[in-house]
Amino acid sequence: MRVLLAEDDSISRLILENHLKNWGYEVISAQNGSQAWEILCSQHPQLVIIDWVMPGIDGLELCKKIRSTPAGRYTYLIFLTSKTQNQDIVTALDAGADDYLSKPFDKEVLKSRLAVGARTVDYEDQLIKSEERYRRITDSITDYIFSVVISQGRAVEFVHNDAAIAVTGYSWQELANDPSLWLEMIHNDDRQKVSDYLDRCTRGEKVESFEYRIIRKDMALRWVKSTIVQHFNRNGQITSYDCLLQDITERKNAETEMKIAREKAEEAQAKLEKLNLQLETTYKKLMETAHSAGMAEVAAEVLHNVGNALNSINVSAATVIEKLSKSEIENLTKLAELLCKHSVAGADGLGDFLKNDPQGRHIPTYLSELSKHLTAQQKETVERLDAIIKNVNQVRDVVRMQQSYTGIEKRRDCVMLNELIENAIEINNAGLQRQAIEVIREYDDIGSILVDRQRCLQTLVNLIDNAEYSLSKSDNQPKILKIRTLKTAGAKLRIEVCDNGVGIAPAELNSIFDRGYTTKQAGHGFGLHSSLLAVKDMQGLLLAQSDGIGKGATFILELPLRKAEVANGKCN
Repeated sequence: MRVLLAEDDSISRLILENHLKNWGYEVISAQNGSQAWEILCSQHPQLVIIDWVMPGIDGLELCKKIRSTPAGRYTYLIFLTSKTQNQDIVTALDAGADDYLSKPFDKEVLKSRLAVGARTVDYEDQLIKSEERYRRITDSITDYIFSVVISQGRAVEFVHNDAAIAVTGYSWQELANDPSLWLEMIHNDDRQKVSDYLDRCTRGEKVESFEYRIIRKDMALRWVKSTIVQHFNRNGQITSYDCLLQDITERKNAETEMKIAREKAEEAQAKLEKLNLQLETTYKKLMETAHSAGMAEVAAEVLHNVGNALNSINVSAATVIEKLSKSEIENLTKLAELLCKHSVAGADGLGDFLKNDPQGRHIPTYLSELSKHLTAQQKETVERLDAIIKNVNQVRDVVRMQQSYTGIEKRRDCVMLNELIENAIEINNAGLQRQAIEVIREYDDIGSILVDRQRCLQTLVNLIDNAEYSLSKSDNQPKILKIRTLKTAGAKLRIEVCDNGVGIAPAELNSIFDRGYTTKQAGHGFGLHSSLLAVKDMQGLLLAQSDGIGKGATFILELPLRKAEVANGKCN
């Protein structure tokens, strides 16, 4: 991939060129902003590293010029400058920069930031290819219209056109000679529904578009969509109807692919959130160890690098959201609305347009369906990416808080217990929905408590994940996960995570918390063990109970109940 390097200092430019070439990039260098702008206009590199202070056009002005040009292939901009103030960073990002590094820089950090930029550019290219694929689908639509004459509530005549062979494989003569052939080619599982649908239409009842499967003459299975326009006489009696039959197999296949991709994205999101929690806990322990060994400065530097990496993920996710929000969906919707205006002239006008107009035949309905589908998917994708950003921001805040530690005192946060449990459920939500698991909540009114939020949250995530896996391997129906909170004697707080999954053998109850012990094919045996260590460190207790294989299990988490007084939204 080509990288444009705009740097007026010759020594810095030479060092950066060597790094970039060693990392496998093709480098184009510019000594000032004006030269960089000429290269951008002529060669269109998609990765750009620019200095802020340059003669002529400075980096900030160059960034604004790039973002003000008509949209084409996306250009990923990284500022590499000696400016280090927060306001400078905000100014650069508001001007359109994607990332920001201050000099002197760590070359490994720059290498990682460039890799993020390259992935973002690849995502943009994939999005463009996907939109082009939908355009090709639209251009390759094959459909036809057949007409049915109605007399005394019965279909008495069928008229097919030449396009019948493109959808069904049968010629219009074959369909005309055998009126039953059309119903016989409908898939067995859909035939009765289609028959009822046509009966309602024949009786003059209003019907909506209908999707079903047919078996073509060549035995290929295809999805089709019927859209019917009914014609009535002055007495309100139906006299005929026209049926537009569209082949929507490609759209159905695309929906299936999108569903699979969405499930994979949900699974990846869940793994990312769990990994973030593990990172928070790991680095918190690192800070405590560093303090006890007199190495707080080393720990602070490590945490600083982690904060930069998480910030890079945040910027990349925000960029993907921005690009998705600027897709061609709005234009497709406007086109569909424009074409649908032809229906204002009434059924006859619509029929004439659908039959005779070489450009407009049957496209409006299909485009309208497509635009709705893409709009819904866009909204869902943006929401999911926005959720990722929120979780990453939470991790970054925790890292910043850890950087301010000056001792190894045990951390206690003021949290609403119910909200903490709901957060853990949400992190596991993708897997719970995929396995159709019903979550039952039985919460006591406990209110705000003082507890190590991150360790408690990580423990709850591990327990819910363990229950989800147990339920996924069980045939018991319905699959139920019950979470209960209650106060116990001795100022204790109890959280119970119960499932009706595969259960635990009595012999395994004593070893289930051992390090390295696991029943999962891809497990590492660390989740429950680390949870036990975290609970002990919080002066709590973690137990497992089960009546045996196939009878579910209950994990009990007990912690000291330290109530927090809340005033004006803050803990005292």
